[in-house]
Amino acid sequence: MLLVNTFDVEPWWATIPPCVDPLKWNDMPDRGCAGIENYLDLCDLAGVKCTFFFVGWYAKKYPDRVRLVLNRGHEVGCHSLVHSDVAKMTGSEFRRDTLLAKEMIQDAGGVPVISYRAPSFSFPPIRCKELLEILFSLGFLIDSSITTAKRIYGGGYDGDKFSKPFNAMDAFGVDILEIPAPGISIFGREFQAFGGGYFRIAPLGLLKYWATKEKYQLLYLHPHDFDVSLPPLPGGNYFSNLRRRISIGDINGKVIQLFKALDVKSCGQIYAEH
Repeated sequence: MLLVNTFDVEPWWATIPPCVDPLKWNDMPDRGCAGIENYLDLCDLAGVKCTFFFVGWYAKKYPDRVRLVLNRGHEVGCHSLVHSDVAKMTGSEFRRDTLLAKEMIQDAGGVPVISYRAPSFSFPPIRCKELLEILFSLGFLIDSSITTAKRIYGGGYDGDKFSKPFNAMDAFGVDILEIPAPGISIFGREFQAFGGGYFRIAPLGLLKYWATKEKYQLLYLHPHDFDVSLPPLPGGNYFSNLRRRISIGDINGKVIQLFKALDVKSCGQIYAEH
């Protein structure tokens, strides 16, 4: 009953497609620090470790938060430069974007960054080998960009093959540990119930059932998931704002209960075991 513990550190307005032009990000008010500190406290309370995937822009603007995570005994990974859709990038654009983000996070924290996650899990299956080869060439040892749940920007990987951590050498010929996010099948469709809005609205009992039934799940949350006064997304429509704000802040107890019930590990801890 393994639960991989991850946290995506990105601006609260970061979306695909973007609601706010990255050129205007510096003018936006930040609300992420409280959410990061809240999650660190939850991890400390349960005695578990977490991998915090930072957007490069965020790490450069708030390097103290990268150091805060490291000083509290956790890991930092790369979550792209400005939360762009990887599926729409050329290989050279992806390489340049990822290298710059990696360098920003390493400069902020002073430690090597070996883990990567694409924004919104936007690794299309048809390009997975190419993208993993680029990550490996940039010094990454761990990727967590694959999900069996179908998404607009990626996902839809074979649940029989990609439902637990594996060495990508077998499937793609690349020596990277892949730590996927399995979907939960509901009426024949898969959902990522252990992250974001789905996690916020899912009952604790169902989450425990799914975690024990599948024996492996990946938790991914964000600072805005804990922000009880989160503003509407600039330019967001009714449904995007509803999805972003539903059940906001009401998940501390749910997180702690899962931590107590499951074997919780960070990406680095999984890598060490492999």
